[in-house]
Amino acid sequence: MRRFKIFLWIFIVFLLQTVVVSHIHIFGAVPSLVISYMMCVVIMENEFRNAVIISSVCAAAMGALSGREFVIMTLAYVYSSICVFRLRKKPAYISNFQKSVIWTFVVSAVIEILYFTIMNWSINLNVLLYDALPTAVLNILGTIIIYPVLKRTMYREEKKKLLIV
Repeated sequence: MRRFKIFLWIFIVFLLQTVVVSHIHIFGAVPSLVISYMMCVVIMENEFRNAVIISSVCAAAMGALSGREFVIMTLAYVYSSICVFRLRKKPAYISNFQKSVIWTFVVSAVIEILYFTIMNWSINLNVLLYDALPTAVLNILGTIIIYPVLKRTMYREEKKKLLIV
């Protein structure tokens, strides 16, 4: 049942990304539900293997769907999810929802800045102000929507199992 839920979530996120969200341009930025979903999964997932597999599927699909350089986008998504998974427990006093929002903002901004830098071999303030920051803020909105629904649908049963044990 869990694998079906994962497949269904990935399918819904990619469907929404391609049909609805990819046509939204706010301040020149296009939000990414895929990175929002990926950061929520990486924060909530207990097993490293599952988090990497889900993020790899998301990364490969986003690399293909984004219209950007496939290899760069795929590697950026996978490496960022691995780093976030390793750093997700720190600091311990912040809730997972807040960590998801913070990591989504940081990863979105860094990916946008690095992508522009790699493709153009330069960086300027316009990239930061008109691409990276608006994209990161829009991705936070995706995380705010996805996190509670994902927690209620996919990670609810695991919490019950952990309480029984």
